[in-house]
Amino acid sequence: MRQIKHALRSSKAATVIALVAVGLYALTEFGDHPSYTAAAKLPAKPSSAAIRSAANEGKFDITGIPTPAPRPTDLADVAQPEQLTVLAMLGSLENAAFNLDAIRRGAEVPRVFVSELPVDILDVDKVALKKDLFVSVTLPLILEANDKILQERHTLKHLLKLRSTGQSWSAEQIAWIGAIAERYKGSVKDLDELLTRVDIIPVSLALAQSIEESGWGTSRFARVGNALYGQRVWSEGKGIVPHERAEGEAYEVRAFGELGNSVASYALNLNRHEAYAGFREGRARLRAAGLRPNGFTLAASLTSYSERGEEYIQTLRMLMRVNDLDQFDTAKLAPKQVAQTSRL
Repeated sequence: MRQIKHALRSSKAATVIALVAVGLYALTEFGDHPSYTAAAKLPAKPSSAAIRSAANEGKFDITGIPTPAPRPTDLADVAQPEQLTVLAMLGSLENAAFNLDAIRRGAEVPRVFVSELPVDILDVDKVALKKDLFVSVTLPLILEANDKILQERHTLKHLLKLRSTGQSWSAEQIAWIGAIAERYKGSVKDLDELLTRVDIIPVSLALAQSIEESGWGTSRFARVGNALYGQRVWSEGKGIVPHERAEGEAYEVRAFGELGNSVASYALNLNRHEAYAGFREGRARLRAAGLRPNGFTLAASLTSYSERGEEYIQTLRMLMRVNDLDQFDTAKLAPKQVAQTSRL
């Protein structure tokens, strides 16, 4: 009899433990956070008509500092099981030891390159988290674009030094210079001027413009077309048609296959378009004075970037100040990881 009672007590204990385990599993699997492989069917959240319109078009109240907008209520629920989710993104950043606070203090930036924004970024309610997510996505891409530009700049400076010492260039080097001049719309007859075009974009400026143009990654153009900088294109079908495009206008907002392509195109645009000659001249003056290109200073030269002119410049500078974006100007990508192999 004693053995039977003991068995019953053990059975009851096991049952209680099992019920608790099932309850915890249900909370984890069906709670507020979707699983890594769950279809991203996003619930709508209430918002005013003004916020809904602003979030869809990437336009924000310019009288204040732009902040991430909530999810519009008129977005269709779409099952997207293969797309990146916020939860998966946070997991990747944690695995890579990606810490923005440490990066602000000088730590290297892990090589986490994201091709598209998380599909449910609009569902992030906490403004601080949404800001950190966006900066964590864009910062490595900006640094990668700048690194590629710096490689071209170092090569060009090396060839200029060779010429200054009377050494001739090889056929391959001549071809390279011709390709660079064509890419940056410079001239092989004025290599000093070409050098002013082949240079980095200050990280703080690139971040501020991506924030303003994409609404912290919440605009329709950023989410659908990986367009972080609102670049226009006049070829039909090459981009996304704005809902509020004026009658008679034919431009579209250029779409990209990946976010990194958007960043690279933006940098090339500033480095070669005639509208930004003042930007390049200001950057060259800073270089000549032995100073690093400064985003806050050079923002003043970008009145042609937006129809808002001077008001646009003030918005960029407010974004830099309020979010301490200048702390990222000296950030560097961590070295590439190379697998070491040995031969027997």
